[in-house]
Amino acid sequence: MKFLSISKLFILFAGTLNFSYGLTESSNDQQIDSDSIYKSTLEILLSFPNTTYTDTRSFLQKKLQRYPGALSYLQLDKKNKKQDDTIEIILNRNKLESLPVIEEKDSIKDKRIKVHRTLEYLGIKQKQSQALLKLADIYFYGYYGYPQNIDKALQYYKFLAEEFGSPQAQQKIGFIYSIGLGSTQRDQAKALLYLSFAAMNNDIPAQISLGYRYLFGIGTERNCDESIWYYRKIADEMVKIQQSGPPLGRLLPPPKISVYEEDGGIFGKGASNAIGRPIDEAKGGSDISASELLTLYQYIEENEKFNPSKQVLIALNYYQGNPPVKKDFKRALKIFKVAARHLPEDILKSDNIKITDKDLESFQTTNNIKSASKAAAFIGQMYWRGEGVEANDIEARKWYQRSAKLGYSAAINALGVMYQYGYGQLKQDEDMAIKYYIAASNKGNPDAQTNLGNILLESTHVENKVSAFNLFQQASKAGNIVASFKLANIYQSGEIIPEQCVFAASLYKTIAERASYYDHLFEEAKLDLRQNNYNAALLKYLILSEQGYEMAQSNAAYLIDEGLASTDSLFYNNQNPYALALIYWKRSANQMNPDSRVKVGDYYFYGLGTDDFQEEEVTDSDESSSEDNVDDDTDVDDDDIVGYPGEENKEEEEDEDIRSKENNKKEKEKEKKSKETKRYYDRSLELNAYAAFPIKIALAKLNFKVQIHNLKCRLAHREDDYIIFKEDKEGTDNKINFDEGDDETSKSINERIKLSFNGQHGQNERELSIKDRIMKSFELNDDSKRILASFILKFLIGYGLGYVTYAIFHYFQHGRLPEVRFSVLVVYIFIFSAVIGTVLSSFQEEIQMRLRAARAH
Repeated sequence: MKFLSISKLFILFAGTLNFSYGLTESSNDQQIDSDSIYKSTLEILLSFPNTTYTDTRSFLQKKLQRYPGALSYLQLDKKNKKQDDTIEIILNRNKLESLPVIEEKDSIKDKRIKVHRTLEYLGIKQKQSQALLKLADIYFYGYYGYPQNIDKALQYYKFLAEEFGSPQAQQKIGFIYSIGLGSTQRDQAKALLYLSFAAMNNDIPAQISLGYRYLFGIGTERNCDESIWYYRKIADEMVKIQQSGPPLGRLLPPPKISVYEEDGGIFGKGASNAIGRPIDEAKGGSDISASELLTLYQYIEENEKFNPSKQVLIALNYYQGNPPVKKDFKRALKIFKVAARHLPEDILKSDNIKITDKDLESFQTTNNIKSASKAAAFIGQMYWRGEGVEANDIEARKWYQRSAKLGYSAAINALGVMYQYGYGQLKQDEDMAIKYYIAASNKGNPDAQTNLGNILLESTHVENKVSAFNLFQQASKAGNIVASFKLANIYQSGEIIPEQCVFAASLYKTIAERASYYDHLFEEAKLDLRQNNYNAALLKYLILSEQGYEMAQSNAAYLIDEGLASTDSLFYNNQNPYALALIYWKRSANQMNPDSRVKVGDYYFYGLGTDDFQEEEVTDSDESSSEDNVDDDTDVDDDDIVGYPGEENKEEEEDEDIRSKENNKKEKEKEKKSKETKRYYDRSLELNAYAAFPIKIALAKLNFKVQIHNLKCRLAHREDDYIIFKEDKEGTDNKINFDEGDDETSKSINERIKLSFNGQHGQNERELSIKDRIMKSFELNDDSKRILASFILKFLIGYGLGYVTYAIFHYFQHGRLPEVRFSVLVVYIFIFSAVIGTVLSSFQEEIQMRLRAARAH
């Protein structure tokens, strides 16, 4: 086992005896090799067994988590006992003793204590901030089996911020205040202060968090220019990192995963709109394990060599390192070459291939040829980049030509790059490069569209710049971050089109989040989810949520909403979990997640967390308190003086006034919740017309409750407390105004982008689709509807009265009612069809109204 030492000579001597470092009780002033000790301490930390998460909550505690009253009644609201934390904090230099000795015979508990003291000593005595930062992170996340203690971590972070000015510590303090972790109360002002200091020291998570806060107005006033300043700085750095890699650029980080997509979405299979977002590939679906998936890959690789499409699929997994396999370039190259054998023999064996204009415009006719040409393009890329083989641009050019001969767009674009810069023994020829870029762009290749757009953007002709703008738009939609960066620059500068700050900020934000080479929390959260350690995953998603990641916001809210993660280990002040979930559902909803919008409507509908929810908008003063103060001032008169003969009557009047104010306050809160519910349901319907059926049912139930409320108000002669949903000109009830700051994030950025873009480019409105035309053909005017309704009503009344009369006569003649005959069955079927038709007609009217409103924009 390794020992810790403070003497360089002893370190060298211990190294020869297969020891690492031992710490002896010597003078504190003696010089030590702190870096070596720190590295050996990390090795000891890695040897500690990983903690396995076990959810100790009972079945009833999980199922009744939405109902705290029921938990309290059943005495199930007791919090789980926290793991004992007996290690005290020592931040005073004079109280620190000499470094402890870590011996092989020490127990795991003793080793943890000694590692703690070692890191503390290095950080405080030796001024090694990374050691103390590591110790703080250990307690913040609960790494290496240490008990999670956010309050203890906060003390270390504050010490680091004050003594060393550590930006990482400042960033963590900002997130603790922003979320309200541990015993800390949420304080957006302090969070903004610490994040600003960290951002000044180039801390990327703090910068991206400030960009998000200024864009949405969280804890501060909205400032699009400030948001762009932070987001553009990060986006510029991420694009440089991506372009600084091998030819054609670095691969982007793996996409962020969604916790709930494996279950079919937030509302289950068939009920959610966000299907198609990335899920955890390692799980391989609910019916296949990682080992079974690995066995399947091996079987396909060895036994289905005649199927190039499957071979390419397996090779891509090894090339990208998708779980459960690890990245293996040599194996990927071998499998790609097996798939490339299906190329036509004359192309496969030729080293000098001439590509005609017809070849550039051609498309693959069979799946085998398409897969083989794709494999050839990847082989060319691996030879060019030196992945699994020695770099060779000449061999890369040959494979690209074989693929381009069959019209594969990625290979055509790569040859264009070679012509533009003179790789692969090709003569540098920009005209030929443009020719290849145009051919690949016409086939929808985003990299070619970006390359061609860069050339056109340098032109002095306005037409070429406009063409470049259009190309960047197409490539940006396909996920090309370079195109998105160029497009954001155009929107910000206002050279080609009028300046649109919000659109530019949104694009910079997308780049910073998609090309997050600096981020590691998403991957750690993915590992936590695989180990069912939902509490650890929740903490990481909360931190990422504060940075503006919509995926993290919906993930965090989902873990809380489903009861998968308990908030007791993160919040020590009896935090209402649904108030916390509502915050992140709303933030996700305002970033265009329709399922989150429905969730927010549900929360206001059922009152989940709404009583404890605090809006994060910036206000100058508390309006409610100011109103109360005004009322108090106006009610003061001589009768309020103590000892006046009318004192008793006045106290009764004051009590009645207080009760009246409380009732009015409750009615206002109820009205606000009802309007919030309807607003988010309507906004979800705007995003997804297919959600009309469930939303219509929810709105019908909400309207029924509102009518009952209004009836009670009418009977009590309280007409001022009526709840009325006002329909605005755009066809949406109670829409949020982006500039007025109606809630913490206000109107969705993308909605404002859509409105501003339509305002500038209304002439480019698209034509009606076939679906829109069909829906439009079903429209009826009011007269036709009245005639049809009256006909159905008369028919039902006449048929019903006739049959009732016949039943009466039949009873008097035969002493019994008539048997159910075919005619009665027809009546039932007709009535049922009429009811269903009426319901569907109302749904259709609602959809038509939404479509007309959309076409009006």
